[in-house]
Amino acid sequence: MNIEVFSQRRTQFFQQLGKASAILFAAPSQVRNDDNSFPYRTCSFFYYLTGCREPNAAAIFSASSKAPFQLFVQPKDSMAEVWNGRRLGVDLAKDVYGADACYSIELWEEKFKQTLPHTEELFLLMGIHRKQENHVLDILRNHFPNRKNGEREVVAIRKLQSILSPMRMVKDSGELALMRENCTNSARAHAKAMAATRPGLFEYQIAAEIEFQFKYQGASDLAYPSIVAGGENALILHYVDNKDVLRDGDLLLIDAGGERGLYASDITRTFPVNGKFSPAQRQLYEIVLQSQKAAIQAVRPGARFHDAHDAALRVLLEGLLRLKILTGSVEELMKDRKSYGAFYPHGTSHWLGLDVHDAGATYQRSGESVILVPGNVLTVEPGLYMPTDDARVPAEFRGIGIRIEDDVLVTESGREVLTEGVPKEIAAIEALVGSGSVKI
Repeated sequence: MNIEVFSQRRTQFFQQLGKASAILFAAPSQVRNDDNSFPYRTCSFFYYLTGCREPNAAAIFSASSKAPFQLFVQPKDSMAEVWNGRRLGVDLAKDVYGADACYSIELWEEKFKQTLPHTEELFLLMGIHRKQENHVLDILRNHFPNRKNGEREVVAIRKLQSILSPMRMVKDSGELALMRENCTNSARAHAKAMAATRPGLFEYQIAAEIEFQFKYQGASDLAYPSIVAGGENALILHYVDNKDVLRDGDLLLIDAGGERGLYASDITRTFPVNGKFSPAQRQLYEIVLQSQKAAIQAVRPGARFHDAHDAALRVLLEGLLRLKILTGSVEELMKDRKSYGAFYPHGTSHWLGLDVHDAGATYQRSGESVILVPGNVLTVEPGLYMPTDDARVPAEFRGIGIRIEDDVLVTESGREVLTEGVPKEIAAIEALVGSGSVKI
């Protein structure tokens, strides 16, 4: 995305910031072991406003300042760059990121203290990077304004997420272009993995296939650790061991997505390892598929965020009643999570964007479900999970876990399924699994 996109975001941000100030940091690097660090990935909030992906960076925002957007980055250092890669440096970063002023990262504390005499309200990213947060709070504890000289006291500290999370929930054109491309490519990777699956392979081999395809299709990283769960492993929602053999007659659940331009995709498909659904697998799969279709149809502007979950849950419960796994009425069961929680323990949707669970937990406002608007992107991912030790479950269904997940954009007229390129109809799945090739 170009500099103008970030400039427009900052304009909107300053309108909401008003006379307050804000400080924001890049994510700290994380040590993996000894002197090795994990591959660096910056804070999504920091990137959203600045466009900067470099480590050891910070930004101060204050509309009343002569330089409303001050950026702090690592200075040029030829020896450090030999080891850890090129840096833009202070002078170039100012122009590249459109900052009003740019300084070495060592100066952020000094410049921040200079803003405090003019600040009564400060917005700070809270609850994410504790060390940075505590450093700022320590500075505030030791700030004593000279009121005779007209200096102000910081009387309110507010969560920066309260401004930025709602902004991030509505994707702009640059974000949607990236997400469409990433979702299309991630769907191709899933199709490739399905085509490569056959009995006797190991979960880690299919994980290697799909992760290779993510990168081959243009992803810079994984959006989250891949879940490749054969058989009963699909009953573990966040199964990431990916170590067991794929057995003839089992289902394979793959929940995986690529990240491109820091934007995530999130796709799940469940399919037979040998390419043919058993009668019991087919029955459960059809229930989940119809549930997902009903939920997707519930996604539209003006609908409640939770309407998709309610639509999915109704179809799932109707199916469980038909199979005599549950008893009672749909209306009664929908009000009693304990009655069905063993079979459907999670929600149907979450926001998607820079984070796979995007923009915090903003799903309700004032106790009411958020209303969907064009530009929202959310997952739709109902599932059924049949415990091995639940007496209510007939023997032929026990140990089966099924989830189907797509990424859906709310449009002006309804919805757009961004990940429709990977099959989910039974006939298409059976034709693809184990075929060994897929056209891209």
